[in-house]
Amino acid sequence: MLITSLAALAIGILAPIMRSVAWAVPHSMFSHAMVLRSAIGAALTTFVAGALATLAFEDHVAGAIGAGLGGLLAFTAARRARYLRGTALLCYRLTQPAHTAEAAQLLDVRLRNLAPHLKPEGYAQLALFASVPLTAVGRWKEAADHVERVELGGLDPALRQRVLQALATLRLEHGDLEGASEALAKVERPAADAVERWLQATEALLLVIQGNTDGALALAEAHDDPEDAAIAASYAVVRAHAFASRGDDAKAKAQLNEVVALAGAEALERAIRPVGPASDLARAMRD
Repeated sequence: MLITSLAALAIGILAPIMRSVAWAVPHSMFSHAMVLRSAIGAALTTFVAGALATLAFEDHVAGAIGAGLGGLLAFTAARRARYLRGTALLCYRLTQPAHTAEAAQLLDVRLRNLAPHLKPEGYAQLALFASVPLTAVGRWKEAADHVERVELGGLDPALRQRVLQALATLRLEHGDLEGASEALAKVERPAADAVERWLQATEALLLVIQGNTDGALALAEAHDDPEDAAIAASYAVVRAHAFASRGDDAKAKAQLNEVVALAGAEALERAIRPVGPASDLARAMRD
């Protein structure tokens, strides 16, 4: 069993390396638990396969069989959904302050490199997936850059709606009002319910930033959903801008306090970017 044990040790050591290479993610992004889980799983598979093989073969042959089977399974496991799993790992590391800068840089390079090699729908899914944690840590421009690379013509209608909704939101957040309007205009309406709700919220924010407070408040009144904290916080931002535009800072601050109550202090960023009538009030509350 010595050879089988050595084979199990070798495959266990190689398994995390296979995963790192297949996912195109450096070891520094892997947690100790991930490395141990990968190594122990591969080693146990190899040892069990080799041990069973000793019932019919000599030790060195059994060890080779165990190593072959364990290595093959480790390699297959590493390659399964490797684009998504590697992206998910980097997105997870984005949320950890000690790793945010490195993970953001690696994610940017990863998505740029994958864009020419994946089908439009595959790249679109990754770009949308990555945009959520990127915006959560304030990297709106990076998120927008990745989604902008999506080829809309190669998408099915449902995914196209989601991409256009994301484009409208991301463009609006960094002040591209014309680009946001263009993205909204390309969406076939009504969209799927989950997308339509956010399209309406984005339209309301765009209207209030453009100065159409009556239209924005009408949309907020018609489509606000107190049961959905994220949607409610978005419409509270719209109302804050509308009231600030009319010179009623007290009501604007009350709406900003509602944003904090619904989605936390970090959600004040929604009132700061894009720049609108309530942005200075939101910035003062945040600081």
